Amino acid sequence: MSVINSFQNLIVKMLTNLAFILVALSLTVSASTASEVETDFLAQLQGNWSGTGRVLAGPDKGTSFKCSLSGTPSRTGVKIAMDGKCSIGRFSARMGASIKYSEGVQKYVGRFMGGAKGNGLDIYGDRNGDALKLRLTRGRTQGNMDLLLQRQDLMRVIISITDTERNRDIPVIAMDLNKTRNAAGLEH
Repeated sequence: MSVINSFQNLIVKMLTNLAFILVALSLTVSASTASEVETDFLAQLQGNWSGTGRVLAGPDKGTSFKCSLSGTPSRTGVKIAMDGKCSIGRFSARMGASIKYSEGVQKYVGRFMGGAKGNGLDIYGDRNGDALKLRLTRGRTQGNMDLLLQRQDLMRVIISITDTERNRDIPVIAMDLNKTRNAAGLEH
């Protein structure tokens, strides 16, 4: 009887250890799969993008502008920087943002124009399919940046400011950016 009990205990221990190993492997696979999925999404943002936009609210409502941005991924692929400029007539201003997928919080985090510690805004948000819903914050200033990849070569960006008194978001800028191609028709 003691040999059978010892054998049963050994089997139970082996199965328990195997269960722990399988759970650990599944968590590792899930994390690496999540990271790979987010890396693949961010890879779609790399390259050169240009297009036009319009101011939707405020004293400059109706004003059109042009933007030209370049998306450069990090070596790890889970971070991308979008840098370039936007111009209205003869006036232009540098634009820049960097975002990365943080596995720790399973969110996108980053900075727009240097982040809240600089002259810009902090970024925090989620991805749903081909869309990023990013929260923009700087102290009491709150807003959203919605980025939608409508096709591999067309990105729509809408920036909203949060009206905290009425608890609603007011779209203030909308733009469509097209991925530009070189003379051979290949993406940069």
